[in-house]
This record gives sequence, C-alpha cells and structure tokens, in this order.
Amino acid sequence: MIVLLLAGLLAGCAATATTVMDEEVVTNQKHMSSYNALIIHDLELKRELYTDVPEARMGKRERRYAQMPSLLSEHIQRYVKTYQEVSRDGEPSATTLVLRGRFTRMGRFKMSLEAQLVDGGTGQEVAHFRQTLWDVFDTTEGIDRLGRQIAEFIDRIQYK
Repeated sequence: MIVLLLAGLLAGCAATATTVMDEEVVTNQKHMSSYNALIIHDLELKRELYTDVPEARMGKRERRYAQMPSLLSEHIQRYVKTYQEVSRDGEPSATTLVLRGRFTRMGRFKMSLEAQLVDGGTGQEVAHFRQTLWDVFDTTEGIDRLGRQIAEFIDRIQYK
C-alpha cells in the first residue's frame, strides 16, 4: 500500500510535457535523400513573446528564454542522424538543407514554433512544420524534447 502511494506521488511529480506536431508538409519535387548536409539556423525569438521588461531588469527566467533559440539549435544538431554533415553555419549548396523559422509563442506552459527546410541551392522551401509543446514546467527539458521532435521529423522525411 505504501509503495503504491509513493509511486503515485512520484508519477505526479514527473515532467508532463506533451509535444504536438500541428502540421508537417513536404513539398519538394525531388527525393529528400538527395540532400547530404543540414545547416541549422537559430529560430527567431522576439523579446515581446517572453518579457516586457528592459534587459537590465530581466530575471533568471527571462534570460533563460532569451537563450532558447541557441539551445534548441544545439539539441537539433545533436539528435539529427541521417545527414553526413550537420552544422550551425556553413555555405549552402544544392545538396544542403537549411532549417530556419521562428517561435510564435514562448511561455512557462506552452512553446510554439513554425519552421521550414529550404533548399540550399535554390532557396525554395522543401518542407515546413508547426509544432507546439504543452505543459512546459522546465524550459530546459522542454527545449530538449522539442529538439528531439524536430530532429525526428527531419530524419523521417529523408526517405520521402
């Protein structure tokens, strides 16, 4: 009985973030496997999405939010598996995909973003997605989970 009660309490304390892919679209006319490199740009995050105070008065939470685009790029870079080269800078070519986008919401309980993969040679969009992470209690864990989900999408479409 005590073990069940303790297990229930611990389960209630666990992180409960839920990731939802709102939309995934691949529009490329050629096979995605023709790309062998990925360049990840930090997603744009406007300050008004997470604070309305001047930088001098920002607290720890607001400063962590300001670092989220860079952290997300690092996580995506770490988890993408299907490309020969994955970097955060570099010169795009016809065999390179470029990830770029923006956060549309950033808060304590919800993070949303829109992003696209662009052909490095032509600059044309080849895929896009919208993603939302709900029930975010720990932004660091949330960004890690978001990075994993984005990497899984990028890996999954490689075979389309």
